[in-house]
Amino acid sequence: MSHGRLEHGSAPGIPAAPGGAPGEVPGADGGLGMVVPTRNRAHTLRVVAPSFYAQEGVEEIVFVDDGSTDDTQAVLADLAARHPGVRTVVLRNAERQGASACRNSGVEALRGRYVLFCDDDEMLEAGYARTCLRKLIEQGAGAVSGRRVYMLEGETPEAALRRFGMGMRTSAPFRFWLCEVVNGARFQGDKELPFTNAVIVTRTELVRRYGFDPEYAKGNGYREETDFQMNLFVNGHKIVVTNDVHSIHLSPSRVRTGGQRGAPALERIRWSVHYTGYFYRKYWARYAERAGVRLPMSVALACFAAFAAYREFLRPPLYRAAMALFAARRRGTARLAHQP
Repeated sequence: MSHGRLEHGSAPGIPAAPGGAPGEVPGADGGLGMVVPTRNRAHTLRVVAPSFYAQEGVEEIVFVDDGSTDDTQAVLADLAARHPGVRTVVLRNAERQGASACRNSGVEALRGRYVLFCDDDEMLEAGYARTCLRKLIEQGAGAVSGRRVYMLEGETPEAALRRFGMGMRTSAPFRFWLCEVVNGARFQGDKELPFTNAVIVTRTELVRRYGFDPEYAKGNGYREETDFQMNLFVNGHKIVVTNDVHSIHLSPSRVRTGGQRGAPALERIRWSVHYTGYFYRKYWARYAERAGVRLPMSVALACFAAFAAYREFLRPPLYRAAMALFAARRRGTARLAHQP
């Protein structure tokens, strides 16, 4: 791995939380940095990375380029030059190591006590880093995320946030029998779950202690983001997701290349089941005990395999139909509102 460091100017302080002193989140001594693994995603970094630099309280950003062959390096150099107030570090793997290894090496390059992990295909709402850090400290949590919103084709981030609200599905936010987050579940405030989405704030000390498992380097890398959080959960740490802030995932047409995408549906199912079996073998007994799940691991894995097939083949057309109905209702409401 080669290590390129681009450092410009001084980093901004963490702004005041409600009731705190100017420039501080109470108890947040030690600084907050970001780690962003990326592979052949220069096209998405141009779109999402400015929102990283706009985060209040982020003092440094470490990008870990996992063997990209596009113009990722040029894009990152340009970003660093445009944002001299934030320390930018670029690490580059000569060959692909996988997102887990990238997250681990990125944390080793950080100076601060806290880290926000983000992906190279989603942007952050203003205040995301500061809010999650404050809740991490106030609630004594092991990791905190906001909600994740998936943009539709042609949709703006603002429209996506309005559409999502506090969720769009009348469902519990976690399927304990599958060990799966229900991303669009409707709820208010904060929720404590076994794990949340990948865009978390945590302590660098916890990453160095538990680490991201590099076993997930092949295929679609399914579960690599949740493995670390489950490790925290089974070791007694609290995982929190808050409605107060959001990450905004780019629409499907903008992320069809790069990252760990591109495999046919059957291959994605195979890798998802493979890695879920590995994940279950590592954690199921301790997870089931803490979460109160009584389902045997073998039955849970069979259920997951069926769910993975449903997710690839049945859910996409059902989701498109639901979104079309949602759009038709909104158009009807708009027409009625403009009638005399």
